[in-house]
Amino acid sequence: MRQFNYVCSFLLVITLSVFIITAGQNITARTSGTYLYYFNDTRAVDSLGAEYTSSQMADEIAGFMNSWRPDEFQVYENTGYDMQGIFSAKDSDNMLKAKTAMDISLIICLVSLIITVSIYVYFLKNDFKLVLRKRLKAVWIVTAVLLAFEGFLLMSGKGVKWLASFIGLEPLSDNSLLSVILSEDFVNMSGFFVIAYTIVAAIALSYLTYVLTKPPRIFY
Repeated sequence: MRQFNYVCSFLLVITLSVFIITAGQNITARTSGTYLYYFNDTRAVDSLGAEYTSSQMADEIAGFMNSWRPDEFQVYENTGYDMQGIFSAKDSDNMLKAKTAMDISLIICLVSLIITVSIYVYFLKNDFKLVLRKRLKAVWIVTAVLLAFEGFLLMSGKGVKWLASFIGLEPLSDNSLLSVILSEDFVNMSGFFVIAYTIVAAIALSYLTYVLTKPPRIFY
């Protein structure tokens, strides 16, 4: 039983850290606010010459990232004769690969959450509250290391190139509309959102752990 508890406590550090990291990734990639902030700051959507506003384009991208097994990434505009897509096939392929990467991240996030909750319930039922508090310090350390590595990937030129290669993204031409609205600058900017959301998630889970594990008060 003692060995099982050691394994659970070690596993908790890993799963909780991974959950915090992947939660930050998915909140960033799946909410329209991330894209809208960048579009408003750079006016990138205005340069497309399309009928979409920054808010509409942000909703389109976020909707795609949250969709279930889409066949393509495309935004259509009315040409007066028919509805024509504004993005190329290569643009669509790259977005599908990016979404696949985020879907994998979401699966990891959910699996980590399930394991973490299971271990929390087990420790709380067996009154191992002090273990949860102690492991939380290790979670902060592991999360900080993972977040630093993630920040390097998203906010440095070499990191972005390695990440694009790892995901399998194809180089886009200069006239690619996707490269106009979601350039390397967007990836760099999203790094700040990932860091912010990750820190918020870590603080929220730390507070929840404190509430669940605080010792009973003797004097009121």
